Amino acid sequence: MGDVPSPLWLRTADVDHMRRDGRDEDPGHAWTAERLGALYPGTSCTLLDCGVMSGVTYAGLRDAGLPVDYTGIDVSPRVLDACRTEHPGARWLEMSVTDLAFGEGSFDVVNSRHLLECLPYYETAVREMFRVARTHVIIGFFQVPRAPEALLRRETDEGYIWLNRYDPGPFEELLHRLSREVETADLRHGPRRSRIYLCTKR
Repeated sequence: MGDVPSPLWLRTADVDHMRRDGRDEDPGHAWTAERLGALYPGTSCTLLDCGVMSGVTYAGLRDAGLPVDYTGIDVSPRVLDACRTEHPGARWLEMSVTDLAFGEGSFDVVNSRHLLECLPYYETAVREMFRVARTHVIIGFFQVPRAPEALLRRETDEGYIWLNRYDPGPFEELLHRLSREVETADLRHGPRRSRIYLCTKR
């Protein structure tokens, strides 16, 4: 994402907007909760959530009854303030996914949803997520990767936002270099498609 978050990005902190938009009903939340429950049965895991939107991932994990030790990061103070108000039981930190202030293997799971599309490019962020992950990295896209790659910076009166579509070939090649296993799920919610990559780190 750019230096100045646009209103298009900031409205993801509006929980009512996200519910009207159907994001809290996206099947990716249930899929992620189900897979985490299978990977960590009967035990807590530490999870870093990169790009927290309105806190919907935290809410989905909590509502699924998973004992997740959750930390969420975002670059927007406004987004984080809304999350602290809506979800006071979690940790919310101002931080960029391209420069994570954590040591190697700090979290069992590192998760991102609809974040990489909003960065100038993905590689630095992906490598940072793998660096701080102990075991698993989960990456979700609403802008499903497909060729040809399209890098789009949308300008607004108050800033800009990247809305990129990445070529799946180089992106998935990077994931496989960093992982010993990559599981892919293609999901649909009404007209909206999404893809989730669940990576087991080497």
